[in-house]
Parts: sequence; C-alpha cells; structure tokens
Amino acid sequence: MKELHALVDFENVQPSLEALAKLAPGFTDVWLFHGPHQAKQARAFAASHERVTLVPRSGQGPNALDFHLTFYLGYMAAKHPDAELVVVANDRGYDPMLAHARILRFSARRVGYKAPATKPVVAKKAVAKKTVAKKVVSKPATPKPLVPAKAVAAKQAPAAKKAPVAKKAVKKSMAKKAVLSQPAKTDKPAKVAQLPKARKPAALPTATPESKLLARITKGLAKMGDKAPTKLKSFLSTLKSMQGKDSSAADVEAMAGTLQSNGVVQLRDGVVTYPK
Repeated sequence: MKELHALVDFENVQPSLEALAKLAPGFTDVWLFHGPHQAKQARAFAASHERVTLVPRSGQGPNALDFHLTFYLGYMAAKHPDAELVVVANDRGYDPMLAHARILRFSARRVGYKAPATKPVVAKKAVAKKTVAKKVVSKPATPKPLVPAKAVAAKQAPAAKKAPVAKKAVKKSMAKKAVLSQPAKTDKPAKVAQLPKARKPAALPTATPESKLLARITKGLAKMGDKAPTKLKSFLSTLKSMQGKDSSAADVEAMAGTLQSNGVVQLRDGVVTYPK
C-alpha cells in the first residue's frame, strides 16, 4: 500500500480526525505541528489515532512552525520518495515549496480546511398558543320595569326623613375614632431595640503571584484597547515586556496559552484577537 503522510499545520487549522480522513483519504501517518499553547488539544488528537506523531514548535517567530513543517516534509521526501505528501493548511505560503517538490518528481500538495460554521444558539421564542379570541359580546342591559312616578316619590320620601339620623351616627363614630387615636399614657419608657454586633468579615484568600501577574497583564491588554497587538510576534513581545526582562521565551508562551484558555485572547493563523 502506498504511504500517505499528512502534515497538519495545527496553528493554522484544527480539523477533527474525521475531517482529516476526508482531506487526506487513506492516510497512513499524521504529523501534527503545534505551538506550546495547543499542547493539550494536540495530545487529545493524538490519543484518537495510533499513527499520529506530535511535533511541538521550538522557539518563536511568525513563521517558526512553517519552517518546522517544511523541514520534516523534505526529510520524509528523502526517506520515502514514493510516498504521497499532503500539507493540511490554509496558508498559501507553502505553495511555492510544494511546486518545487513536484518539479523534483515528488507527490506533494496542499489542501485547505474550513471549519464548519457553528450555528449561533438562538433562544427559542415563546410560541403563543393559537387560541381563537372569543369576542365578548356585551349583553344588552335588561331594562328595568317602569315604576309609576307616585311609587317613586313614595319610596324617596322616607329616605329624606332618615337623613338627620345618619348624620348623628357619623358624628358619634368620628368622636369614637378621635378618642381611640389618642396614644395611651404610660409611665414606662419605650424599649430601644439593640442591633446585633457586626461579625468580622471572613479573610479573603491570598492571591498567588501567578494570579496577580495574570490579572495585571489582562488589565494592561484591556487598557490598550484598539492599540493592543494583533500580530503574534508583537503580541509575544508585549507579553515579555509586561512579564519583565527576566522572563524566558517559555514563560511568555505559557502566559499566551493561559490567556487563551481564560478567553482573554484568541490565537489563530498568527493573528491575535480579543473577544469582547
């Protein structure tokens, strides 16, 4: 069986194993080139297939990983001249090198990968139940039977006589209310409610130097606003200045990975974005 080596630029594209099988059908070996901030994701990918070899990037630079991949492709072309070499990346910077490899009679090509668009989660609108609104038909008021004028006058006459009695009753009730509204005289002083003693606040957990540094860098990047670096090289240089002159390249790359895992930044295709 002819060998097919898939060389994946994991900093540029992150296909799943199923997607890779469609991009490079029948692959025999996978070489996964990744940065330090992608180590965990790369190990999870390698665990899904026994023929995956991880190649971590050493050093830093905008094209550091590209040169790693190019070096390995030349090595495999010399060791397996009859093998098919497939570079999985959207970076067209590989194309001149691959065209030169084909001039030398090697089977080498590049395939791009477009991640499937994730559908945004839209909150389902509450569907109103289709109910037929019943028209409320106001029933006509039943007309009261006509009463002769004499009967009406007879009914109203006694009410007029009772009116003075009603006024007296109102005066008596108001007098009773006035008496009840007066506060009762007491010789005992009113008790003053005592407030409970305030409890001592619980001691806050002591922040570690690492968490303080992460918070300071996060705040510093937020203050930069639109002036925050968007290229990977300038971003790493900014992190080094924030961490201090004694920080090593590994410290800077570890901080970049921590910022990405915390959602402060997103690193992809050599571009740095700041999700809001």
